[in-house]
Amino acid sequence: MSPVRVPECSHELPSSADLVIVGGGVIGAATAYFAARAGLRAVVLERRPALGSLSTSAATGAFRAQFDNVDEMALVLEGIAFHLRFAQETGLEGWDLGMRTQGYLWCARRPETVVRQRELVERQRGWGLDDVELLSGDEARARFPYLSADVLQARWRAGDGWLDAKQLTMGYAIASGARFVTDTEVTGLVRTRGAVTGVTT
Repeated sequence: MSPVRVPECSHELPSSADLVIVGGGVIGAATAYFAARAGLRAVVLERRPALGSLSTSAATGAFRAQFDNVDEMALVLEGIAFHLRFAQETGLEGWDLGMRTQGYLWCARRPETVVRQRELVERQRGWGLDDVELLSGDEARARFPYLSADVLQARWRAGDGWLDAKQLTMGYAIASGARFVTDTEVTGLVRTRGAVTGVTT
């Protein structure tokens, strides 16, 4: 369990900021954290009364490296590595994201899917994902007895899994040091000579 800590929220808007982030879900909190690492003073505006209380709270928190293109795979692998050492990276000693590497299993039940799956695993291994396994139907059922008899093949990576999206959001928010303003909806942008210079709430 993580220490009981929450980010500081208020209803008071600052007069200025280097960066205004609209939305206090996991993306907004992560943006605030990495903005702070870049030396920016960020303010996060959230229309709801609490952070991470809309789509973030409904997310499964699943993560996987098994993608069909090298760029997305590399990006996700970087994220997984960062989240595995989240407490050290953020300085939040003892912060627990509830990461569980229980693996991801993808099953093929048609011959054409078997071919595509083999080709994908070959590409993934060529991109450096050397821990993805290609299992025959019998091998997959031996590991996962609940699989049906019509599974012809499966691909499996034990390093994929789940984390607690709410804990991730709160961790990013606390570590960011940003100002979080709740119950505040952004209704428009202020432009000066073609540049965005502020927001209206």
